Amino acid sequence: LHTRMSRPCSFHYGSRMMKILVKGTSIRHLAFALEALMREKEVQVHILTEEPEIGLSQSLQPGSRLNAHPTLETLARHLPRDTDKNTLIRSMWISRALGIEAAERGAIIHLRSSLIEHTNNTFRITGAGRISNDPISFDYIYDPEVEEREKWFGASFSDPCEEEKCLPRGDGTCEFWSKKPIVSKASLETSIWFGNDPFQTIPIEIDRGITDARDSLQLPKYS
Repeated sequence: LHTRMSRPCSFHYGSRMMKILVKGTSIRHLAFALEALMREKEVQVHILTEEPEIGLSQSLQPGSRLNAHPTLETLARHLPRDTDKNTLIRSMWISRALGIEAAERGAIIHLRSSLIEHTNNTFRITGAGRISNDPISFDYIYDPEVEEREKWFGASFSDPCEEEKCLPRGDGTCEFWSKKPIVSKASLETSIWFGNDPFQTIPIEIDRGITDARDSLQLPKYS
C-alpha cells in the first residue's frame, strides 16, 4: 500500500475533520472510500478522477455476481432492476454503484480533475465543476500501488454464445475471459485486462479496499 501523509493523522483537529483524498476510482479505491465513510463520522472523503464519470467510461473489465461479496448486495438498489444473485454484473455498474453510495454518504467527487501540490504539504484540485482556488491540506492520501499481474483477454457476446464459459449478464449479453487471444467475428466488445483472476477480482479488490480503510483509520491519534 502506497499512501501519502501530510502530517500525523487524527480524526478531529479542533474544529475540523480528518480529510482523506482517494486518488482514483478503481473498485479498490471506491471500496476504501465507502468503508471510511461507513466506519468514521469525523472524516471528509474526496474522490479524484480524470474521467468524466465514475464507471461509465470504463472499457470491458471483469464483472461479478451479486452474491460474491456482502458489499455488492448492499448496492443492489443502485443496480439495474432485473439484477439477481445469478446475474453477472458489469464492472462499470459496480463502480457506478459504489460511487453513488459513497456520494450519498458524503463523499465529495471531483470529476475531470487533477491534483497540484503546493508548499507545506497542501494541494489544489483543478478541473471541471465547482472547485475552489483555496489549497486543501489532506491528512491522508490513498493511492495503492498496482501489482504486476497476468494478461487476460476479454470479450462480450450475444447470449447464448458458443463459448462454454461465457457468463450471462441478464441483459441479452454474456462475458468471456481467456488467457489466449479471442478471435471471433461474433464478439460485441473486446478488451485486454491485467489481473490474477477475472472471475474473483471484484470481491478481492473490495476486500483490499475495506482492509486498507480499516488500517488507515486505526492510525495513532494526536492531540
